Formats: sequence, structure tokens, C-alpha cells
Amino acid sequence: MKNLVLRYGLLGVLVGAVCEGDVTLIVGGVVAHLGLLKLPSTVAVGCLGGIIADAACYALARAQRARIARRPLYQRVQPTIDRMVQRVGPWEIVLARFVYGTRVASMFFWGISGLPVPRFLLFDVVGCTLWAAVLAGLGYAFSSSAELLIGKAKQAELWLLVALLGAAIGIFIIRRGFRRRLRS
Repeated sequence: MKNLVLRYGLLGVLVGAVCEGDVTLIVGGVVAHLGLLKLPSTVAVGCLGGIIADAACYALARAQRARIARRPLYQRVQPTIDRMVQRVGPWEIVLARFVYGTRVASMFFWGISGLPVPRFLLFDVVGCTLWAAVLAGLGYAFSSSAELLIGKAKQAELWLLVALLGAAIGIFIIRRGFRRRLRS
């Protein structure tokens, strides 16, 4: 992402925010601190990239809502999502930007649930603006430590992925054992 932002400037921030997001905005803030980009422009373009990515997920889910709603995976997770949404409502769109691994699922949920487009965009603009400002601001403020922060974040993501895979395998094994006991 660093090379993309350094080479293409704001266009790199836009593409990076659509495809990846978090690291791109931190790098964008660092590059702004170096004087190669303006921080407000970096935040605005990063926000636009986030909105584009979210709107694409929302639109895909909205167009395929009946098909996706029939999927066993969606039927399994829908009650959990419904409970969460009952607590915070559409503000969940804003919060999903800050909870790792929930953004795409959230945008799909809102597309399937049929939240009106203007209302979706209103909450998404708020969430993407806050997200872009926080991450680019962190990159700007801690530019000397940003490379270290990015490395630590990637390492934490890897450990989280390993833990999730381990938990999934463990659950699979336990469920399989219960099924065998029930058949006997």
C-alpha cells in the first residue's frame, strides 16, 4: 500500500481505500505528514473509497436479497445480526467500520434487509468520514511510528486469524462428536 500511495498519490489512496482500507489510510496520513499530500484531501478521498466499497456490497446484497436470504449460512447468522441491530439500529453501519471483520457482512445485511438507499448512505458517510479521519489522523500524528504500528497490526491480524481457524476446527470436531453420539 505504501508504494501505491507514494506512486499515485490520492488515486492510490482511493484505490487502496476501496480494496483494503485501514493500512492505506494510515499510510496516507504518513505521506500527508511528509508534505506529499494534504491531510484533508487524504481523508476525503479515503472516505470516498470506503463509501464506494460499502455501496458495492450493499447493492449486490440488495439485488440478490432473496437468493442470499435462502442460504443456510445467512439463515444461521441472521438472528444474531438481528439482535445486534435491535440494540443500535442503523448506527451499526458506523460501528462496523471500527470492528475488524464486520464491515462487509454488515453492508450485506443492510442490503438484504432493504434499508432505503438514502438512509444507508447517510449512516455510511458518517462512518466512513470518522474512519478515514481517525486512521489518516493516526498516520499523520504518529508518522515516525506508523511503520511499526502497521507491522504490529498485521501481526495481530495473523494471530487473530490463527485463533479463529483453531476455534472453527475445534467447534467442527466437537459438533461432529455430538452428532456421532446422537446417532448411537
